[in-house]
Amino acid sequence: MTVNIEIQTNAANESLPIIQNIPTEVVRELDGEKLLDRTTFFTEFSTNAYLEDFYTKVDDPAMQMVLTFLPNIVARIGKVDKMLDFGAGPTIHVAACFRETANEIHLADYLPQNRDELYRWVNNESKFDWTIPLRMILTREGRTWDKLSTVEPETRDKIVDIYHCDVFQNPSVVCPKDIYGQFDAVVTIFCVEYCCNTLSEYYNSIKNTAGAVKPGGYLIYGGIFEETWCSFGGRKFTCLYITKEVMLDALAKADLFVEENDRGCVLYEINGMFMVSAKKRAA
Repeated sequence: MTVNIEIQTNAANESLPIIQNIPTEVVRELDGEKLLDRTTFFTEFSTNAYLEDFYTKVDDPAMQMVLTFLPNIVARIGKVDKMLDFGAGPTIHVAACFRETANEIHLADYLPQNRDELYRWVNNESKFDWTIPLRMILTREGRTWDKLSTVEPETRDKIVDIYHCDVFQNPSVVCPKDIYGQFDAVVTIFCVEYCCNTLSEYYNSIKNTAGAVKPGGYLIYGGIFEETWCSFGGRKFTCLYITKEVMLDALAKADLFVEENDRGCVLYEINGMFMVSAKKRAA
């Protein structure tokens, strides 16, 4: 498939992408079945089903990809002061990867049911068993599994707060004003393209998400290329079709680049899945 990305200037002198030969809106139906979109998240997104489907056995290739490459990216970036998991859902694996390298860990999600589960976990009241994902993280870190009992307590000790976030808002995180835009590392995985209905929304959402990153900081972004839907708990949800070219172009327009001479920058691709760590340039 050939993808052409051109730039035009609109009446407001803003650069807007013209993407050719790929869908510009989400697919609404799959084999005659209507796909659920962001308008149904509050009622149709089941926190328990999400955790059960993706984090009990961790046999989903996308989750395996994240747990394989994220610890390596964290090691490449090294010590940071503040990190934010943007669109964390009800999960703690991203925070666990930063438990030793970040001074502060901040979590954010759009859905109250997911934030409620995060609060339960922080208060040591969650019933979900994170053993298998955390063992995978320890393996990638080169640690033995006898360290498992320390991972969650060490991670909890670094949690500062849990916020509401929204990719369509600017600022995109409801957090103290003095820390917004001051995160050394912002991680967003399987979030942005599942919220967006159009490519225009996608570009704006990447920009809004990047607004939380400090100049010289990193956005760590994971997703799937050329996908139109996802499913869990027996429900199917829309996913905006994006390509590598579109993703990198959206990052560049948000002043984020995969710098060749920066150890913290890297792009991993495997079977259509990706994880990228891009650095934000100074204004």
